Amino acid sequence: MPSTRRGRAAVREFMWGAAAAALYLGAVAYTWPLAPVRILYEGEAPPLPYRWVHPPAEVSQDNQPPESGAGQIALSPQGSQSTSIVTDDGQAGVIFRFGAIAPRTGATSAQVKVVPLDPAPLPRPPSGLRLDGNAYRVDATYNTGEPIVLRIPMTAVLRYPRHATMLLRLTGETWTALDAHIVPGSLQIFAGTDRVGVFAAAGPAGPPPAAWIGYAVAAAAVLGAAAAIAARRLRARRRDVGGTPA
Repeated sequence: MPSTRRGRAAVREFMWGAAAAALYLGAVAYTWPLAPVRILYEGEAPPLPYRWVHPPAEVSQDNQPPESGAGQIALSPQGSQSTSIVTDDGQAGVIFRFGAIAPRTGATSAQVKVVPLDPAPLPRPPSGLRLDGNAYRVDATYNTGEPIVLRIPMTAVLRYPRHATMLLRLTGETWTALDAHIVPGSLQIFAGTDRVGVFAAAGPAGPPPAAWIGYAVAAAAVLGAAAAIAARRLRARRRDVGGTPA
């Protein structure tokens, strides 16, 4: 039956097309962590392009170097004033609540610096993770020169370029995961910390699970739609063949 064979050929063509679409979606999911894919943001406008210390090749031409931040925090007998110190490009900062920095005899202020770092020379993150964006070193000393003493945790805030899921703090050679919160619309992650140090956003070494789920759903939708169209066309062809006089 020529028409039946044509119908089966149509089904095969649609299924091959659906398979190709699914492979394309899989390729996009695989390359997600390798390229700075821009997602849809929740705010009225997307954040400015991320500034890398050592940019990936695909964004190196347009990359602007990140900036540091510094500031002084006044001290009283009750401790430090409520203050935030943010880098000039807004990519990193620290927030101190009232009294977070303990008072010290002879000290009238504390100096805080937030400096971007290339994460490549730093110790590797825990297995299964990759650092997402720059690392930032937070230094804080009394004006007398000694390191500050925190009696209330400060908050570290970082912007990330891709898909961070946690905030890490480096102490010596060891990364510690902090109890972080994410603001997806502004690509920010923040967490409380009881000490200064080096901080970095991190995410899964492979594509984020949410991305895989989204691509799997999309692939299933493509396959389902293709199969439905193919089946409908095959039924129509069979009706045409059955209704044709011998």
